Amino acid sequence: MQISKPSLIIFLLVFTSLTGCISNEESSDAMVLATTTSMRDSGLLDELIPVFSEQYGVEIDVIAVGTGAALNLGKTKDADLLIVHAPEKELEFISDGYAENRTTFAWNRFVILSPEANQETDLLELLNKIIEQEDCFISRGDNSGTHVKEQELWLAASETYGFSLIEEGDHIRPSGEWYYSIGQGMGAAITMADEKDCYTLSDKGTTLSRTSIDLRMVEFDDNLTINPYSAIPIEGNNYAQANLFVEFLSSDKSQEIIENYSINGQELFRYGQP
Repeated sequence: MQISKPSLIIFLLVFTSLTGCISNEESSDAMVLATTTSMRDSGLLDELIPVFSEQYGVEIDVIAVGTGAALNLGKTKDADLLIVHAPEKELEFISDGYAENRTTFAWNRFVILSPEANQETDLLELLNKIIEQEDCFISRGDNSGTHVKEQELWLAASETYGFSLIEEGDHIRPSGEWYYSIGQGMGAAITMADEKDCYTLSDKGTTLSRTSIDLRMVEFDDNLTINPYSAIPIEGNNYAQANLFVEFLSSDKSQEIIENYSINGQELFRYGQP
């Protein structure tokens, strides 16, 4: 039977479409890691993943979002492994049955980015000063681990200094037009804070990677600023690979990479539990 030219064209189009679908299915075998923008921006995964992939032959596709969005990807099983940094939300996630366990493998600290030199040696004192002077403050406002930590800090400062906070949906925040909640990632928050001479809370890794800003990095050596990163495997098609990566994060090789990793000459992470 001879196939007419129009029919042949239709057949080829359909066949091409089908082979495209097959290719997409085959490429989906890579393990999906949903992590925070702060972990991605730190560059640490660029050191860890190639070593793991070479050793075990497992490909990893990385999705970088806020912690809240990463946890949602875990709930829908659109990610095989999560690396996040909001301990209370992680425990709630596990308690609700979305995962069995988590492994904290590295930590650093949150920092305040300031448009001016600050004399305050206490973080809560600095936050109270920002409130009293109504200094411009940029909040991510995106339910990320950094945003969760920021709310914890405002709450602790309000309990110490007696100022009030307001509820905005599921979030708490100071009142006043000086406070900007932008609903965007860390990079956008730092850029806006730098342009408007505002304060913001940031993870140290993203800050160190931003060499062109005028904001000053203010560090505090206290429990309030501890920023732990945990890996959470999600049960699904790549559950074995996800657990293998968690085991790798607990290995001597990972410890060496994590403790020796630096940005612009500054060591960034400590290994294990805080």
